[in-house]
Amino acid sequence: MKNIFEERERLVVLIAFTLIVGLFAWTYALAPFTETANAIIANGATTLSALIAALILTRITFYFQRDEPPFVIWSAFAVCLWLWTIAEAYWGYLYTTVGEVPLVSAADVLWLIGYIALTVSLARQYRLVFYERKYAIGWAALGAWLAILAGIETFMLAMKSESPLSDFFRYFYLFADSAVGLAALFLVYAFRGRALALPWLTISSFVVTDFLYIHLTESGAYDWVMSGVSVALLADTLYVVAYLIVAYGVLGQYLLLKRSAEHS
Repeated sequence: MKNIFEERERLVVLIAFTLIVGLFAWTYALAPFTETANAIIANGATTLSALIAALILTRITFYFQRDEPPFVIWSAFAVCLWLWTIAEAYWGYLYTTVGEVPLVSAADVLWLIGYIALTVSLARQYRLVFYERKYAIGWAALGAWLAILAGIETFMLAMKSESPLSDFFRYFYLFADSAVGLAALFLVYAFRGRALALPWLTISSFVVTDFLYIHLTESGAYDWVMSGVSVALLADTLYVVAYLIVAYGVLGQYLLLKRSAEHS
């Protein structure tokens, strides 16, 4: 009977997520309201998607004591999503009130700090899986960040960057997404596709969306319209979907913990 209720919960969540994506795409494509209302709805859908993931992750932490290793893992993951939620809200606020968001804003700083929190979460999960290598994992995480910074510096020197701050963040997302995506995929392999693998697998969705967005903006294809469909609409909708994929992935972990607690 409990499995039936759980499946119903998942179905309700999927329907709600579909409605969020549908509202975002409909508002983005047709702009049926005033310019301000359209911006609030579209940016609000993105922020809401991040907020849902942050709330589920926060709820997961309640199943662990502060001195338990999983508490740090899920707390750091939750901090990451809360920072990204605030970043999305701030970005949306600037877009709605100013009309044009600066190339670099406080939102970028929040996204960057969020990646640091996500690194802590990933590193702690690695330590839990490969306990005998816990010190090596910490050094590897630090080395990965130093390599990312060195890679960004190399790219900027090679490209003779004239706007170093904005270029730093643009390249940072590329390198950080690649590193986080690879680390998450290796965790998926370590868990052999079991239930614990799903939350980490979903992180890879941001690798796809961020790479796509950066490629489209760099090539100028972001403003194209193909067969009546805006490329920008496709890219931005996939970004919302990425947050909801993460939310659905961590929802599975939450339901697993909830069921285990009920059995206990």
